[in-house]
Amino acid sequence: MTKPRPRRERVSEIDEVSWRYLNDATTDQDREEPHCWLIDTLDFNLTEKDFPVVPSPTGKSTEQLWKEYGDEVIRWWIKDQPGTRPRCWWRFSAPEPRREVPVDPADPPSFESQAAYLKRLGLLIPGEEKRLATDDFAAERIEPKPPHSRGVGFHSRYERPLSK
Repeated sequence: MTKPRPRRERVSEIDEVSWRYLNDATTDQDREEPHCWLIDTLDFNLTEKDFPVVPSPTGKSTEQLWKEYGDEVIRWWIKDQPGTRPRCWWRFSAPEPRREVPVDPADPPSFESQAAYLKRLGLLIPGEEKRLATDDFAAERIEPKPPHSRGVGFHSRYERPLSK
């Protein structure tokens, strides 16, 4: 399913692909030629001096883009997905990894939900908690990443819950 394209609230000097990347809203076309190389550059957080796969149109790393546009992204994000944050927030803004919740050792590990994490650390935006259901605070089972993936084991900031 294609995600709705986030609208920018201000005129900014960022290309459309980088903007969609910050919003977890890249399209299938973004993952194909010619944009796929820009996605790799953004995935690896490269700048011009790091010898990127392709130069970023902005000349900035993903982290630099997040610092500049992250607040704007979050304002858009919580309108449709309260109690969660986009992948770049977990990479560059999360103060600590999500906590593991003890469960059956035979099952994949469970972690506190994003909503529980944000509430525990006082990171929910005013009015955001009112829009959440009790289930939003339930622990989530998360599959470990294979050793060859770009994530970092169970505490990757790219954690995605298993389908319910």
